[in-house]
Amino acid sequence: MKRRILIQCSLAAPLALLISVGWLRVAASPEEAVDKSKSQIVPSEVAAASFIKLPGADSELIQLPIRVHLLTGFEMEKDGETMGLWVTAGDLEERVLPEINRIWRPANIQWVFESISVEEIDPKGRHGETIAYISKSTRETKDRTKRIKSLIDPKRLHPTIHNLYLLPYVGSTTQGFASFGGGVSFKENPNGGNYCFVGVWSNKPSGGKKPPQRFPLVEEGGFEIGSVSRTCSHELGHNLLLPHPDKATQTIFNRLMGGRRHGYGLTEQEVALARKVALGRAARILRGVPQGE
Repeated sequence: MKRRILIQCSLAAPLALLISVGWLRVAASPEEAVDKSKSQIVPSEVAAASFIKLPGADSELIQLPIRVHLLTGFEMEKDGETMGLWVTAGDLEERVLPEINRIWRPANIQWVFESISVEEIDPKGRHGETIAYISKSTRETKDRTKRIKSLIDPKRLHPTIHNLYLLPYVGSTTQGFASFGGGVSFKENPNGGNYCFVGVWSNKPSGGKKPPQRFPLVEEGGFEIGSVSRTCSHELGHNLLLPHPDKATQTIFNRLMGGRRHGYGLTEQEVALARKVALGRAARILRGVPQGE
């Protein structure tokens, strides 16, 4: 498998250095890391394809790559709490990714980091008003998700693999959201979505009655309030077209996808659907077909 690369970059400066997690690799030149004429990371579909593993005679494992985007350089204010992005690349590699893979093990789906991109956002620039808007928003606020998506640099979003964005906060009583892609059914959208957002602070456990709190990276026991790892796993589930259970008809509880009595479990039906969509996503990555085409 190709080396995993930690990409450190700023939206205000060209990318000149690639730091590997576990292996150190310095780009031979800034041009190697960035196409200056377009000011973007040049995605390598060959490199992305190298992370794919498909079921074979000796294993049913499906392996999919994720590009993580850490949105930094700004703070958000809510109910007297100042919130910054406190999760590090080391946290992701050492705690979050193993927990995501533990959660998804019943589906025999394994995730790997293609890269971790540290992207600075200038709060004094054009994004300042948007950051304040998001800080005051709730789950029902009009255009909340659209405004959050406006913070990203679309040139750094990988066109085919999963993109996971972490930022301080995504609104009151919510922890994240995800794209289902071109539709919510497998028939109309067999590849699912390829991006999701997770806030590392949340006031959801208190129903918005208390200031936001840092979510733990993992929960050592069963479900109590959730964790960064669980929310990432949940939103990746939405990318794989898994919906929230219908609370009115739900008979299986303690589930990753929510409903009544949240937990970490996946049903047989969820496993079957997630694997079908994961295979569709893998095929898209291997063909190098961007999302939406």
